[in-house]
Amino acid sequence: MPRSQKNRRKSPSKRKEPKLELSSIAIQEERHDEFKKVVLTAARHSVDEFPATLGIVTNELRKSDPIGIVSTFAAYGLQTSVGREGVNTKSPLMDIQQHHAELLLALIMTIPLDEWGNDPFTPAVMETVFETVPKIAETFLHKRILAADGITDKQKLTVLSLQERIRIHTQAIRNWGYYSDVIRICTDLYGPLDDLLKPHFGFGASDLIEVIGAVVREFERRHSEHFTRLAKVIRSPNVRQMARNYYKYFPELEGGHEDLLSVIPPGVTLDSMMGVIMGHCDLRHSERASFTVAEIAKLSGKTESVVQATFKSLSVVPGSLAGINPDQLFLANPMWDAPGIELGDRFVFPIPQMVFSHIHRVMARLAREADIKKQLESRRANYLESQLETTMRKALPEATIVPAAKWQVGTEQFETDVLVTLDRTVIIAEAKSNRLTPEGLRGAPDRVKRHVSEMVLAPSEQSARLATLISSAKQGDALAEAVVRRIGINPEIVDQIIRISVTLDDFSALSSAEADFKEIGWVPVDHQLAPTITIADLICIADILENPLTYLHYLGERIYLQKSFNLYGDELDFLGLYLKTGFNIERLRQEGSIFSPSGMSEPLDRYYMSRDAGIALPKPKPQLGTLFSSIIKQLYQSKAPGWTTIGLHLLSSADPSEQKSIERNLTKLRAMVRKNFREPDHICSLQVQPPLQRKARIIFYAFPEALRAQSREVMEDLAAQAIDHDQVDHIVVFARCTDRWNLPYEAVLLLHRLQGDRASSSSA
Repeated sequence: MPRSQKNRRKSPSKRKEPKLELSSIAIQEERHDEFKKVVLTAARHSVDEFPATLGIVTNELRKSDPIGIVSTFAAYGLQTSVGREGVNTKSPLMDIQQHHAELLLALIMTIPLDEWGNDPFTPAVMETVFETVPKIAETFLHKRILAADGITDKQKLTVLSLQERIRIHTQAIRNWGYYSDVIRICTDLYGPLDDLLKPHFGFGASDLIEVIGAVVREFERRHSEHFTRLAKVIRSPNVRQMARNYYKYFPELEGGHEDLLSVIPPGVTLDSMMGVIMGHCDLRHSERASFTVAEIAKLSGKTESVVQATFKSLSVVPGSLAGINPDQLFLANPMWDAPGIELGDRFVFPIPQMVFSHIHRVMARLAREADIKKQLESRRANYLESQLETTMRKALPEATIVPAAKWQVGTEQFETDVLVTLDRTVIIAEAKSNRLTPEGLRGAPDRVKRHVSEMVLAPSEQSARLATLISSAKQGDALAEAVVRRIGINPEIVDQIIRISVTLDDFSALSSAEADFKEIGWVPVDHQLAPTITIADLICIADILENPLTYLHYLGERIYLQKSFNLYGDELDFLGLYLKTGFNIERLRQEGSIFSPSGMSEPLDRYYMSRDAGIALPKPKPQLGTLFSSIIKQLYQSKAPGWTTIGLHLLSSADPSEQKSIERNLTKLRAMVRKNFREPDHICSLQVQPPLQRKARIIFYAFPEALRAQSREVMEDLAAQAIDHDQVDHIVVFARCTDRWNLPYEAVLLLHRLQGDRASSSSA
């Protein structure tokens, strides 16, 4: 059955889980000028044709029913279907995205009601609209390409590039969470503001969420019923039976099937008849997008006065955008604030999920109108910090977690929003509840720089400050040690420090522009920006990566992913990439490369959308080899000192295909040891050295039961040789007994190189 496309992004084109397929796109340096000329020529043509292209759509809206057109546009472009195997994330029209439907909705509102078309729209009209609206959206991009031509100032170019990242990111990732998560977060976040909103509007945030939730459910029920009935019709074996079934399954139709057959030309094909019936059915999509106050009051359990007030606050009247500069419809579409259309005693919501897509913007507007902006900002900050702590406690139940950890250096007082200590790993998490607005990023460079400084750099510098203090304490700084011990950290045993910034709004397009910011001096060259992750995404990450080691590994490696590439993408595309590779993707690391893991979130989309549809699918999980998975499981169960460090090193050593190769070679090693162990110099180890210096060498040592007594000595010798001769900084040695091969490991040794080429070891 069809459902609204409430998933986070435009769905990939394939139903099955995506494989990691890498495609390189590069323009040879000697052809850059030629490529630029071609792009500029195409952009100029698009911009020159813009008035005519825009006129094609607005003329259709002035001739034919605009509500029917936008309702049909959304019905086909933004719907997914649900079957026994879960949600099919592939929508019927893959080139149509939600921002296209939002743009069409805004274009309708530029036309006064008395100029709206009255004719029934035809399939030919819809074909024109489906083809033309995306071109209008592309023209806005082309205008910005032309605006950037000739600019040589690096700071201005960086600002333009950043603004373009934000726009593209906002288009591709329309929704900021999966539907049930969005509803829960919105209710918890904004519900406490109810008593402040009701006196001004007659409804509270909870009322708004429940009313629009009822609209979404009814909208989906209507579309599901419609497409279910239509499917029964179009499966008919012949034209005459199709006509009969049309009137059978759509009893509200006037007349009978003979009336329909009388106007159908003789010899019409089954496909043509199908087109006729579908086109006729499309004329009623506007009915499915129209709602009365009384029916939604009944469905939501709210009073009619509450529903009426909610609808009016979220709707505009036809012609309300007349005379607006078309650029504004794309850069900051006014329909994001109020996506409904008020038409007398009915309200039309062709894209009802828009309210939740832009709920933070909607609530910001309501707070301004009710003069409770400060209370809203305070609520956002308190909620984010509380939810961050809750998420960390759920993901890492054995960890020591300190919210609002206060620490002081000299006379300066600092506070870390959430400080997490688990074994030898420390997470420093800063919460940033500021809103990121397109308007704020369209300003002058100084204004954009202030956005970057306040929203991205400041929390990153705060977490880096404490990380540096812990590192100094570990190296023997007495003053630093005193400070970090007062907040419960023993610096002597800290091996890994993970820094993240957590937000309500999506700042990833900003934080991933680290290289650009450093080039123009907005971020210090020696500063490593902490990854910025929304709280909705962090909750998802914790849900998918159920083992604390994979959760810690994802967060720990996330900063290197961001630093290694000019990165474009959504956090859950990164998570999908992690499930496939564990971020062990050395072959992608090329200087200056731009990396976009598009479509990697598809298994996550299908899982969560199916969950929201009431269908339980297996949860996506990291693709770990059998041995690696069993080692990670045993490390977590044993929790011996250093278990997090050992697990993180192991997870960083090999991708899934390499893990399988390691297992095959270990099987060969076992056979060799069993055959040759009586020889003093027999081969007894397999060593894995990842390409990056920061990653540990993993040594698998195999011994028979007869040599168990000397296994510890051999492990230490293998580690010492690697430290002394190969200049590696970290060694992990796993010992496996050839006679108890069912066990992941018998013992493990961890060795670190210290300053002055000294080494520190521990075992588990």
